[in-house]
Amino acid sequence: MTESTDESRLEELAREKMEGKSYSAIRKELAGSGMAEEEISRLIRKVDERVLEENVRQGSRDRAGKWYRSGLILAIAGLILSILFNAGLLLSYLPSVLVYSPFFAGIGVMAYGRYLQRKPSGPASPASGAIRRKRPYK
Repeated sequence: MTESTDESRLEELAREKMEGKSYSAIRKELAGSGMAEEEISRLIRKVDERVLEENVRQGSRDRAGKWYRSGLILAIAGLILSILFNAGLLLSYLPSVLVYSPFFAGIGVMAYGRYLQRKPSGPASPASGAIRRKRPYK
């Protein structure tokens, strides 16, 4: 039962940190509740790991959306260019492969963006990083 309460407390603290609350404010709040300094440091480390994981996850979602939107714009521009080419209004002197390539490139970029959106992000490494070894939390 204490594991589930620790997990819910960890989620709550990570959410507060993501909303802009500082680590010092979180530390003061935990110290005010009578928690031991060692336990506070352990909990702050876990909160930091959770916040970093969420930031990485959010960043990959944003990047995937940008790829998809860029591909969509390129595909629409290529489609318009292809229609104008087939109507004989624009670039009739170019080979058709050059005119159709922006459309197909846009489709490819959109597919890559969709792949990034569906790809599950990998779990964070359980080992502590180089920075943690150099600067332990106090």
